[in-house]
Parts: sequence; structure tokens; C-alpha cells
Amino acid sequence: MGFLFAKVLLPDFGSIWPTSITDGNQGLAGSLVWPGNGSARWGQRDAIERAEVAVKIEQWTGRSASLLQQAAGMTNEGFAEWLGVSVRTVAYWRSRPATILGRANQEILATALGRISDVVSRRFWNLAGESHDSLEEFPAEGGVGRLLAKAAEFMSEDRLLASCSVSVESRDLLQEEVDSLARCGGMSASETFGVAYEICENARALAYSSRRPRELVDLYLILAQSVGLMASSAFDLGFWRESATLARASTQYADLAGHASMKAWTYGLRMTLHNWRNEPGVALDLLAKALIGAPEGESKFRLHHIAARSRAILGDSVGVAEMLSHARRDRDVAAGGPDDLGEFGGEFSFGVARAEACAAAAWLDVSEGKKAAKCTSEALRLYRNMPEVRRPYSQVAGTQIDLGAACLLTGDRDAAVSALRSILDLPQQKRNTSLVGRMSKVSHILAAPQWRKDAVAGQVAEEVSLWLSGASRSRT
Repeated sequence: MGFLFAKVLLPDFGSIWPTSITDGNQGLAGSLVWPGNGSARWGQRDAIERAEVAVKIEQWTGRSASLLQQAAGMTNEGFAEWLGVSVRTVAYWRSRPATILGRANQEILATALGRISDVVSRRFWNLAGESHDSLEEFPAEGGVGRLLAKAAEFMSEDRLLASCSVSVESRDLLQEEVDSLARCGGMSASETFGVAYEICENARALAYSSRRPRELVDLYLILAQSVGLMASSAFDLGFWRESATLARASTQYADLAGHASMKAWTYGLRMTLHNWRNEPGVALDLLAKALIGAPEGESKFRLHHIAARSRAILGDSVGVAEMLSHARRDRDVAAGGPDDLGEFGGEFSFGVARAEACAAAAWLDVSEGKKAAKCTSEALRLYRNMPEVRRPYSQVAGTQIDLGAACLLTGDRDAAVSALRSILDLPQQKRNTSLVGRMSKVSHILAAPQWRKDAVAGQVAEEVSLWLSGASRSRT
């Protein structure tokens, strides 16, 4: 039985007390670094309240997440909305208290714990203390204990059982992991790729061991989603060839899963990649294929917005308006019910905010500054209404850049500088390929004759040039 160690600083006593907690399968054991022990832990309440107690969650489990919900006094729906996860995910945590949550959810809950009030925080730690006090350690010494341990180890590695089927819990856990990753907008592209790769490898291993069609369908969908997120991240990191290969594999997995919405999503991703490669003709060819099997509503809503960008790259402003008109009709259909992929949320949904941002990018490509400014302003308003943990930083930052470009096209220099200021301060590791492409457009606009003699615009142009050179170095 292993142990986790922490130290608790109690200034009133002028000493540092070592503490420990067992890592059993009950309560919060194995997940908390805990202050104090026995009655000293909560019996000396006055001393604890005066102390600076160094506590943290080492690993969030279903139980610790549920205790945070209980401490906050929230329903499943309210807790899910606050964290930016699905109600299904919260219910899953409550039903499987011993489950160790995935990396994306670990980050979400750690952030949430740091933002709660002192009252809720004390209630959470009190509840956690009661859970910890109820632990009972199984005596694994002696012949029986060793025999039980050996039997458990043997059965956990039994190849015969492994080749028969995959547990529902294993599949649900992977699905929860990929859902949470898709919604976790604050992660960098490299972090997202790493987590998606891990999910993909686990799903592949389960798929090789399964022989049941229903299980394989579930795993193929998880693979389509995780590989799709890998493709999107690879593009943001500047690896176009690898991204295109992964995106095609995502389409194949979606086809194996028989999931029409996911397959349409992968076609949209591939169209986006070709748009960024200045290959709008290839993107429009993919649109024709995608529309054959794409469900009505949100899937086509997204595809037509991406196609509007393809038309814009061709310089076809009439075609942009036509595609956006199709998209408005798709939106009316989508309002009739949720898409079976959009319910996963995050990267797999295509809400109004993202649609407005996509339309803005299309209008910018045909130099329609006023229309682009209107769309970007609306997109940013909708993004700001989202819970902070759910805001996709890359999409928000890209829209902010497009607003700056739109303001320059309309002659509003001060508004452009204001829009670009936070982006110019963005750390190099967050300057992905998409943002670099958008900022390059700003640089091109600033080179226009109307801005060459403007001193402020010239200073901004220099900052943009330095930003772009720094982003280039960070990816090499």
C-alpha cells in the first residue's frame, strides 16, 4: 500500500508537520495530499483556520469531483454548466467514484477549485475529511493476502478475457476523455495533441482486443474523434502533411463507425486545411462529397460556412453570399433539434459564435470590411458569454485578429490597435498556424498606401512583423 506525503505549515506553532494518506480505493485516498492526521486534522479547527495549509488534489476522482459539487450545492445541470462539461459526464463521475479522471478534466476541476469561495472551500475539505476518515485498509499480509493479490494480478492480465469483450466502463471512460478534451479550449495545440494521441492509442488497443460489433462501433467513433483532434492540432503546430493524413484517417474511422455527422465533420476539417493551403478548388470538391451523406442541420450549416471561405479565396463575393444563405437555411433546420455530434460540444459543435467568426473571415478575404467587422463583433460577444473554461482560445484570438483587420479596412485605426493589443502580447507558444495566417493578413493591410504615412500604424506594423518572426522561430 503506497503513500502520498505532504507538509503543512502552521505558523502559530513555528513548525512543519509531515503528514500522509493511504492510497486505497475508497474516499479520496490516492487523490488528496492531506493536512494533519487523526484529531489534529479537524479537531484543532481554530489552529487550522489560522494556518496556511498547503493542500492540493493530486488526482481528481469521481468521488472528489462529486464532493466539490456537493460542497457547491449544485445540481448536475448547474455543476456541468459551471465547469463546461456535459451533464452526462457529471452523472458518470457520481456513478463511478473510484474512477481517476482524464487530464483535461483534471485541469478543469483544478481551475474550479482555485476559484471557489472560502466558505465552499472549507465545506469541500470538511466533506473530503469525512470521506477520508471512513477508509478501511484491507490487511494484505499473510498467506491469504498474498494469494488474493496473485489471483487478482493473474485475472487482470488474462488474455482469454481480454480478447472477448471491452468493458462498458472502459469505453465510457475513453468517450468521456475525448468529450472533455474537445471542450477544453484553454489547452495549447501541443498539449491537445498529446492527450488526443494517448486516447487514440488506448482506443486502438481496445479495438484490437474486441470481437463485438457494437463495441467496435463505439471505439471507431472515439478513434475518429481523437484522430480528428490530432489532425486539427497538428495543423495548428504547422505540420500540414501530417495533419492531412490524420484528417483522412479520421474520415475512415467515422465511416467505419457509421456516424454520418462525424464523417461530415472530418470533411469540413479537410476543407479547412485545403483553404489554408490556398487550395479552395480541392475544398469545394470535398464539399460536394460531404453533402451527399451529411445530415440536415448543423452538419451542413458548418460545411456551408467553410465553403463560404473557399469561395472568398477565389475572390467570389457572390459565391460567399450564396453559401452563407444556404447556411442560414441550415441553421433554421438545426434549431429543430440537436445534432448527434454537436451534443458532444466543444470542437465538435458549430455554434453561432463560430459561424459568425467563419463568415467574418470569408468577408475579409473579399475586402468587405464593414461586414467582417459586424460578424467579428457578434462572434466575440457570444464567446465572452461562454464560461471561461469553455472558451476556445485559438478561435477567440483569431476572431480578435480578424476584428483588427476589419477595422483597418474600414479606416478605424484606433479600434484596430485596441483589437490587436492583447494578441500582440500573446506568448510565442500560443501563436499557432491559424493565428499566424490571420496576423499575416493584418501585416498585408498595414502595407497599403493609406497606412504608410501614419506613424501609429507604422509602429503597429513593426510590432506585427516582430510578432510574426517570433512565431516563426517558436515553430522551428
